[in-house]
Amino acid sequence: RAFFIFVSAGPAVTRLVLPACRSSALTIVFHVHAQVGIQSSSTVSEAPPLTSDRPKCGMAATRCSLTAPLLVSLLSVALTNTGAWASPGAGARSDAKPPNILFIVADDLGWNDVGWHGSEIRTPNLDELAKAGVILDHSYVQPICSPTRSSIMSGKFVSHTGIQGLIHSTRPCGLPTNITIIAEQLKRLGYSTHAVGKWHQGYCKPEFTPSHRGFDTFFGYYTGAEEYFTHVRSDHVGNESWHAIDFHFDTPENFTAVRNMNGTYSAYAFANHAIDIISQQDAATPLYLYLPFQSVHAPLEVPDQYPAKYPDIKNKNRQLFAGMVSALDEAVGNVTAAWKKKGLHDNSVIIFTTDNGGLVGKGGNNYPLRGQKFTLWEGGTRGVAFVSGPLLNKTGYTYPGLVHAVDWYPTLVELAGGDVSGLDVDGNPMWSHFSNNVTSPRTSFPYLIHNESQTFVIRVGAWKLMVGVANDSKGGWFPPPSAAAPVTDSGSELDELNADLASLDMAGKPPKKTPVYLFNLEEDPYEHQDLAESEAEQLASMMNELHTMMHPYTPDACAPLKDSPKCNPKNFDNAYATGWC
Repeated sequence: RAFFIFVSAGPAVTRLVLPACRSSALTIVFHVHAQVGIQSSSTVSEAPPLTSDRPKCGMAATRCSLTAPLLVSLLSVALTNTGAWASPGAGARSDAKPPNILFIVADDLGWNDVGWHGSEIRTPNLDELAKAGVILDHSYVQPICSPTRSSIMSGKFVSHTGIQGLIHSTRPCGLPTNITIIAEQLKRLGYSTHAVGKWHQGYCKPEFTPSHRGFDTFFGYYTGAEEYFTHVRSDHVGNESWHAIDFHFDTPENFTAVRNMNGTYSAYAFANHAIDIISQQDAATPLYLYLPFQSVHAPLEVPDQYPAKYPDIKNKNRQLFAGMVSALDEAVGNVTAAWKKKGLHDNSVIIFTTDNGGLVGKGGNNYPLRGQKFTLWEGGTRGVAFVSGPLLNKTGYTYPGLVHAVDWYPTLVELAGGDVSGLDVDGNPMWSHFSNNVTSPRTSFPYLIHNESQTFVIRVGAWKLMVGVANDSKGGWFPPPSAAAPVTDSGSELDELNADLASLDMAGKPPKKTPVYLFNLEEDPYEHQDLAESEAEQLASMMNELHTMMHPYTPDACAPLKDSPKCNPKNFDNAYATGWC
């Protein structure tokens, strides 16, 4: 795309930002009273504000002009169609280098586990970031760990990656290597890239591991869960069982088991390593720091001083969990303080999201949303999230539009100045929508399409269709155990550790033989009223939408596979390691 610019001599403006005048035509002509500073085709420095003579461009205009002297010289400048020259809604910036990106993921953090949702758990650092940025009120994730992370990494729905379920530590599977993940894209755009924390995208061969997928370094663990202080986990295949370390520092050249962290709480270890990366970052290079904490996934382990902050929470699991959230919040505060001290914050974006809803039996809570981790109800899939940083145009508000984990990939590529038009992703670039409170381009998404189990859940507009989802005890309404609140319409109360969970079936009705549910989430966000029988026309429409979303489909990559004894850490000096598939 070529822009032809007429520029007159004069001292009023030293540099011109082309987005000040935009047209739908491929050729735009300016008469500008300006003294020209020639810039490269890919970057143009920001100009001082234009005066009242700012050009007015109609949709069909091929010529925009400013009043100017008649002395005019002609310049023809060819500009590449990159993010720096995106359309007005693209949100990319032409005045600065790509921003530093801090992407934080919490594990199993529920809707009712953060301060900005009114939880009894205090999260002052997260609250400050959220309230200074944009809280995402309808940010959707998958109901379990690996699938959400695969969507973040790939920009694809899980029915297009084959990661519909957990990537088991003993099975030879991972996020397909023919997918270019976000770290690889940002690396191509000049970023320094580092991953610190939980991977859970496969590790049986080097090509599955983060340091072979675009990350300069990886410090953390490969699998889905482990002990917080010892960094070991237990598994078994057949008659063989083991208890081995899963902690690593990897580069593209070397894989190293980290054995000197025994006794260091993981939130401390990951925050401190992230701070080291930040402190050593070259200011001339943009940084992408992916920080998926272990916290607050089970097991419930945390230094004693944190649960001691919550003497009023009498339920032991909830009290321990609250302490774990406080430790996470403190770690985030320490990392962001270092981020600011290093000078990265002024040109940065900070993203925070959970990977799924909280697990009730392990202290998490999603009330008043229905369900929990492992379920496709809103409590398992509508996640806590925000975006923060000084590059947002509008802050201090709650964004009401739909957002999905797949949207982060093109959003980050766009922010980095990349071309999103050719990306093979399911996501939408969302930066300008967050930044300006513009209506979300996302109107639909699949929660899960899983042919193997015949489970299908989708959303279109306000409507949510659920097919093949059992209405079992995991799908109830679970107020925090410290609260005396009704669980169902019958007015019963729940203590998550000793209640009869079977009593939580919707409205006391037994599960349907062929479960099909329909909800209007705008009118019924907590999924109390099944409309499948009363809204037959809408149900038929949603069934048609489902059939459309079912294609194309990538079969589940991990579920059919058998556990492999080759993964036994005894084969690798008693450490989980790559290189066995």
